[in-house]
Amino acid sequence: MKAGKQNATDAGRAMKELLTRLWPLHRTLNSDDMERALGMCGAYLDDPRWMLHRYRPKSEVYTWIVPERFHVREAWLEIDGERIADFADNPLHLLSYSLPRTIEGKLGDLRGHLWSNPARPDAIPWEFKYYERSWGFCVRHRDLERFGDDAPVKGVIDVAFGDEDFCLGEFYLPGETDADVLFLTNICHPAQVNDSLSGLVVGLEMARRLAAMPRQRLGFRLLVVPETIGTIAWLAANENAITNTGIAWFCEVVGHDESFILQHSRQGDALIDRAFLAVLRQHRRHGVERSGRFREVIASDEMVTNGPGFDIPTPSLSRWPYDQYHTSDDNPGIIAEENLQETLEVFEDLWRALQTNAYPRRTFKGPVMLSRHGLWVDWREDRALNLATERIMLMLEGDRSLIDIAHELDLPLDTITRYLERFREAGLIEMSPTPWTAPAPMAGRE
Repeated sequence: MKAGKQNATDAGRAMKELLTRLWPLHRTLNSDDMERALGMCGAYLDDPRWMLHRYRPKSEVYTWIVPERFHVREAWLEIDGERIADFADNPLHLLSYSLPRTIEGKLGDLRGHLWSNPARPDAIPWEFKYYERSWGFCVRHRDLERFGDDAPVKGVIDVAFGDEDFCLGEFYLPGETDADVLFLTNICHPAQVNDSLSGLVVGLEMARRLAAMPRQRLGFRLLVVPETIGTIAWLAANENAITNTGIAWFCEVVGHDESFILQHSRQGDALIDRAFLAVLRQHRRHGVERSGRFREVIASDEMVTNGPGFDIPTPSLSRWPYDQYHTSDDNPGIIAEENLQETLEVFEDLWRALQTNAYPRRTFKGPVMLSRHGLWVDWREDRALNLATERIMLMLEGDRSLIDIAHELDLPLDTITRYLERFREAGLIEMSPTPWTAPAPMAGRE
C-alpha cells in the first residue's frame, strides 16, 4: 500500500487542497454548510459506497438529543460605532448556537457575553454553547481592550433553529472476514482546519486508496461526523453494524509541525495500542513518539466508542498541542502537506500491520540451530536483532502475534515480520490469523 514519491506528493497536495476548500465553511453541528461540506467529502471519494445519513432534530439518541439546524441570517456587534464582530466576515465571531438577540447597552454590562484571547490578541477565539443555550460574540482581544466599560454597544443576532436533518457521512468497504476496523473523524469546528479537518482529509485519502485495492481481509469503515453527537447518532441507529468492530481509532490535529502523540485506548494495552506503538517507531521525522493515557491528551469521540455500552479499544493519534487551537489562527497557513502525508503513511503502515498480523507457533523443540537454517543474525549488521533471537524463540507458543512480539522486543515490526517469515520458510513455525487454541509441541507429545 506504500505510495511512490510522486503519488505521495500528489496525496499531500490533494489533502491540503480539500482542507483549504472546507476551511471557511460554517461547519457547526447542524447547518447548511455542514451538509455542503459532507457533499464535498463525497465528491472527493467519488464512490457510490459513500452514504449520507440523516436524523430528525430533537429526536432522542441514547441520552442525547439530535440538534436543530442553526441558521444565521445576520450577526454583528459594534462598540462606540465601530464594528468589531461580523458573522459575514468570519463565522467564528458568533458564539456557535447563539440565541437571537437585539443588543444595546454599555460594554461593562455585556462583557459576560464577549470572548477574547489575551494570549493571541490578534486572533478570533472560538466558543460555543451547543447544549446550554446563551448568546455572545468572539472578538480580537486587541480590538476589545481599546474600549472602556462606558462605551456604547449595539448589535444584532438574527438566527433561527430549523427542523432540517442533522447529517453525517459513512464510507464502508467490507472485508473478506466479518472483522471490521473503524476510522473516526470530525468535520465540525467552523473556519478552523487542524482541529478537526486535518484528520478528516487523511481518513478520506486513506479510504480513497483502499477503495482502489482488491478486497482486504478486514473491513474498513470511515465515519465523518460532527463531534460526539454524530458518533452517538450513528451508533444509536447502527448497533448491529458495529458488533463485528473490535478495533477503532480517532485522528485529528495532525497538520502542524510537531511530533506525534498517541493517546491510548481505555484498555491501554489492546492489540491496536501495541500496533500503533510498533508502527510509530518507523515514523520519527519529528522526534521520538510520545504517548498518554485515555482521555488525558485530547478528548473527542473515543469516549463514545470506547465508553459505556461499546468499549471498543479506540486510541487517538494527534500532534497535540498547538498554540493556534480554537482560534482563527488555526488556518491553512499552519498546515504542511508533508505532515498530512506522513500521517497518511502511519495509517497505511498500521493498516498493513493489522491486515498481515498473524500468530506464529513453533514446530520445533529446543533452541533452533540458527546457522544451519540460515537464521543466524550477524551482530555487526543488526545487533538488536542478534540479541533478540533467543527471546524470539521463547515467544513462539501461538499466543503472541507479530505485533505483540515487535512491541515486547521494542523492534521494528517490519524487522520481526521479515525474520519470522524466514522461520516459516524453513518449516520452523506455522502461522494463524488468530491465536492458536492447541499448544505448541512438547517433549513426549505426539
